[in-house]
Amino acid sequence: MKIFVCIPTYNEAENISSTINAVLSEFEKIKNHEMNILVADDTSPDKTYEIVEKIAKSNPRVHLLLNPNKIGIGGAYIKAMKYAMNDLKADAVIELDADGQHKPSDIPRMVDLMDKENAEVVVGTRYIKGGKIPEEWGLKRKFFSVFGNMFARSVLWMWKYHDITTGFRLTKTSALKKVDLDNLISKQFAYKLHLYYALHKSGVKIVELPIEFVEREKGKSKITKKTLQESMRVVLTLRYRENEKFFKVCVIGLIGFVIQSTGFNILRLTGMEPWWANTIAVEFAIISNYLLNNFWTFSAQRIGLKELTTLKIASLSIKINAFFYKFILMNAVSLGSILIQAVLIYLGVRAFGKGFWIENSLMIAGILIGLIWNFTMYKKVIWKK
Repeated sequence: MKIFVCIPTYNEAENISSTINAVLSEFEKIKNHEMNILVADDTSPDKTYEIVEKIAKSNPRVHLLLNPNKIGIGGAYIKAMKYAMNDLKADAVIELDADGQHKPSDIPRMVDLMDKENAEVVVGTRYIKGGKIPEEWGLKRKFFSVFGNMFARSVLWMWKYHDITTGFRLTKTSALKKVDLDNLISKQFAYKLHLYYALHKSGVKIVELPIEFVEREKGKSKITKKTLQESMRVVLTLRYRENEKFFKVCVIGLIGFVIQSTGFNILRLTGMEPWWANTIAVEFAIISNYLLNNFWTFSAQRIGLKELTTLKIASLSIKINAFFYKFILMNAVSLGSILIQAVLIYLGVRAFGKGFWIENSLMIAGILIGLIWNFTMYKKVIWKK
């Protein structure tokens, strides 16, 4: 395979020569692949690109991609990957920082693991046995690194991977082509989170390699206070995108809850039994939920007021108004949620007795359980694609 080590740079004149030479020396240990280096420089004020140009003239394995403007580390990585794939015909790329924190000696190990496991992605991982973060880091830096990783894994539900904030990765271009590289949320350090998540969601085979992450020896770290905030923004945005419809259903469900609980308590004041009061109040909530979900949550599958649908009964095909037909259908599928709530309230009142707090607590519990049923039916029956 033709593999390119992509190295983004901005003011790395102090490090780039030693980094390139260290990577080139590791290439000698890899006999079954064609190894190359691609440096993507954002026209560094310290003339990093001139050093790379000089090395490239004497070594055909070294290539330079010069960006006219500063586009950030994430933007530089993505541009380098696309250039390697499309112009240099790479079969795989390695993301490696120029500051020496990623050890070039891990490159042969990555390539070897990819071959042995027939993996599409090999991720350098700090938080597994054999992995390590710098001892020189202060308590605050260590806390943010560990907490940030745990937060991202929790929100994105990626527990099978141990280090999703890492940026040291070997990826086959066949896997990268499954990702929309032009629309990653961040152009900075947090790009690595979105890319990792997108690769995971695409179903490619990802394996982890324990690495030792070392402290930068020369130059100034480009990580700022905004890095953690940016990472949290990317993680939360990805989770919202993944469950956008569910979150909208929850918001509309909250509105329905206000309508239902208000109607429930008004009807209870008239002396109506709690399970009957709840059933009537639910119908008011269903009307609200239907209208709001139709015009907001499932707007892409919105049912028009004058839209017709064909209802087949035996050998007959009848054209009916789709909007009202779906409303009746929603009432039908909502019977599952109504039944859940009614049974829970009935049994709860039998067990604990009547009372404002008992009855309302049972009603809320029934709503939360019924929410899962409703969302499933909305997607698969009412607003089915």
